[in-house]
Amino acid sequence: MTSSIDKARFLIDMTDAHERVLSSIARPILLAPSKAYSDALAPGIHELGVMLPYTPLHSRLFEYGSPDPMVLTSANQSNEPIAYQDEDAFDRISEIADAFLVGERPIQRRVDDSVVSIRNNAPFIIRRARGYAPSSVATIPYKQPILAVGADLKNTISLAIEGEVFLSQHIGDLGDLETDQAFTETIDDLLSMYAVDPEQLIVAHDMHPEYVSTRHALQIPASKHISIQHHEAHIAAILLEHNMLDRKVIGIALDGTGYGRDQSIWGGEFFIGSVVDGFTRISNLSTVSMPGGDAAARFPVQAAAAYLHDVDPKLLESDPFGFPQRFRDAQAMIKSDLRCLKSSSTGRLFDAAAAICGFTRESSYEGQAVIWLENLACKSQTQTLLHEEPTLDSAFFINELLSRRQSGDTPEDLAWAFHATLAKVLATNAHALSSQYGTSAVALSGGVWQNTLLTKLFTEQLRLDIQVLTANTIPCNDGGISAGQTALASTFNQNFSRLK
Repeated sequence: MTSSIDKARFLIDMTDAHERVLSSIARPILLAPSKAYSDALAPGIHELGVMLPYTPLHSRLFEYGSPDPMVLTSANQSNEPIAYQDEDAFDRISEIADAFLVGERPIQRRVDDSVVSIRNNAPFIIRRARGYAPSSVATIPYKQPILAVGADLKNTISLAIEGEVFLSQHIGDLGDLETDQAFTETIDDLLSMYAVDPEQLIVAHDMHPEYVSTRHALQIPASKHISIQHHEAHIAAILLEHNMLDRKVIGIALDGTGYGRDQSIWGGEFFIGSVVDGFTRISNLSTVSMPGGDAAARFPVQAAAAYLHDVDPKLLESDPFGFPQRFRDAQAMIKSDLRCLKSSSTGRLFDAAAAICGFTRESSYEGQAVIWLENLACKSQTQTLLHEEPTLDSAFFINELLSRRQSGDTPEDLAWAFHATLAKVLATNAHALSSQYGTSAVALSGGVWQNTLLTKLFTEQLRLDIQVLTANTIPCNDGGISAGQTALASTFNQNFSRLK
């Protein structure tokens, strides 16, 4: 946090669009190219999050001589819910924080800071919370109330009343007692605020039977409970934002994990269809056996084993790779088929690429290896492709990276080549599917599309006659799932057979 726009200019590069967001009434955290390169501030990342005072108390702090800028953060460690009660905060993060900002009035509800960047000269909301939520994000031609409970990661709640879709604040990752409590409190608040009649209510939830959100949704009194596939909800959220519920599109959903209709982990999917008529999965990244399932998201070398299960581990334990024992252990899991899940995840593909390029440690926060890989790619001096094949064979990508690293290519050049090749492959397949199915629009959703470089390279590869639909006000990550669930649930009566 810094006291003014002028001070912010010393920290980040800003356009007029950046300044408008930073100084807006919402006062989000703005991600922008950093000028303040330091290992103490976002090490290895070329962007910095900056915000201005958003309460009178913050302004008074600067007036009375607090450091300018100063690092402010919510009271939680990584992957933990916010501590909103003073004693809880003192207990949990006293070894991290130099000081605590404590108000006189007790806090009633947890609300994170919103996080926004700029794309195509417009706000691109990554985390929708303080300043933006709860607020209306779209309308649907459906009057019956719909409650959508979202996904278990980056959870949000959506409630449609008289066709107006209200998206809650970012709640966080479910599965923790306090976050789960915030989740149920948010549902209760919304239903109470709008005096929703349970006999009229439709409740939409993810298809995953073990999600916390799914189990809770099924306990809510309602006229109907509707199961919505994760990635179809991703694409529906984009069409909802653009008010194109009947638009036929090629949907490309890229993320880390989502429960597929075949009970495997999806995450690199092509769809055809619309919200009104439904979506059909028509193509996907190749499926691999992922050791440990979602646990591989924390250890890039574990993800890499899914694509390199037949490679001699001695090769990857030696220079220039330096893989730890976990890689060998993950290969053994695959060989014995122990706790391995079929997966087409693009997120894990990125993790594996990061491991080949040098990120062999445990990730300390979600998406760290992927962010690191994007930043590494931006340092490339030789911008080439890995290969010219338009293949969706994900193992082919990783084996090409392995071969090129052995041949002496730099990690920076390989990181670029990975992004550029994947972008070209996705665009080539989008072209072919667009011609095959007679549609001129592509909708991009899922957390992987937060990657600015991949999105830019993909868009540059597309023909000019293809419209690219992306997120702005509804997050493209799982924070937008509940909005997409709402859109699809509104078509329930017309499309019962595809949603049951």
